[in-house]
Amino acid sequence: QVIAGSLVIIVALFGWFFLQAATSTRSVHFIQLSEPADVHRVFQSGEPWLVLCSRPDAILPEVFEKATKRLEGKIHVGVVDCHDKLPSGKSVFKKFLLRDDIVPTIFTIANGGKPKQVIPLHSSRPPPSCPALAAQTLVQVQKSLHEVQSTKQLDDKCLKASTACVLIHRAGKQKFDEYQKQWLQALMHEHRLVKFVWMDASILKLSVDSLFKKPITDSSHHRLVLFKKATNRGASSQWTAKAYTSYFDQLPVQAFLNEYATAPVPSQSFRTLTKQVTVTRRAKKVQSAPPSRTPQEVAELERLRRERMEEESKEHFPQGVDEDGSDAHPTADDNDEEEEEVLDLDEL
Repeated sequence: QVIAGSLVIIVALFGWFFLQAATSTRSVHFIQLSEPADVHRVFQSGEPWLVLCSRPDAILPEVFEKATKRLEGKIHVGVVDCHDKLPSGKSVFKKFLLRDDIVPTIFTIANGGKPKQVIPLHSSRPPPSCPALAAQTLVQVQKSLHEVQSTKQLDDKCLKASTACVLIHRAGKQKFDEYQKQWLQALMHEHRLVKFVWMDASILKLSVDSLFKKPITDSSHHRLVLFKKATNRGASSQWTAKAYTSYFDQLPVQAFLNEYATAPVPSQSFRTLTKQVTVTRRAKKVQSAPPSRTPQEVAELERLRRERMEEESKEHFPQGVDEDGSDAHPTADDNDEEEEEVLDLDEL
């Protein structure tokens, strides 16, 4: 019975370890650079990935395996032999300038950008801990909403690449609240290949503001412009634009992006841009000068001013001169008045 019980325990433990290994294997994708589907999904789809440079038959580093469990459901995890060659003929190490002296060699890739190697923050010697690796991974694959304040910034952060770009035309006195920040972040993660930028519409003007049909006001809500490239037959690609002026909330904005951001551009619903899109500062409102007065009005104002000054002079200096010289021999009543007057002044 003891032997039978021991065998049951051994079999149970073996089954548990096998199940754990199988689960860990299923959560890690072994990327084959010879497969176009694998190359597209990892390097071109915009999906967030954490990738380990290693041979498929090698044992996974403990820190990587534990981080994989922490990131499950949040990011894709894969293993690739970085010495293998991409379709360009270069290895992953040479193509993306990864440092093979940092072990384990791990990189992230997301949002249509280039791979970013995960390097320990304090030193290149010790490997990162599991929590630090998971936290740094999430930071590196995060999609950001960039502010643009000039034409150059708009070109660099929005219109430089051929991917679609969403420009949020933010009403100046209405900043993004916490709820808007949350659903904007969720929409950006849904559309990883679409760039997102914003500008302060109260001080900046877009050369395609006519798309909105109505000028921006203090009571206006946030609006969008979607830029996409359309390729015509026999012609080079051109930028097109479409404005969104409906209610600024998650569901309507999500429906707008789902319909127009990733689908082919329908020529009838987008405006073709023939000139460069520019960002300029709005002219400050100059206060109008008061209307000029006529000579008659000026004379009347001067007369009223003199009358007012005379009244104030009588009120503050109520002293008079007696013509009969009675002030040379003041009476008792005069002394009382002077005393009362002095007392009144002291009280003031």
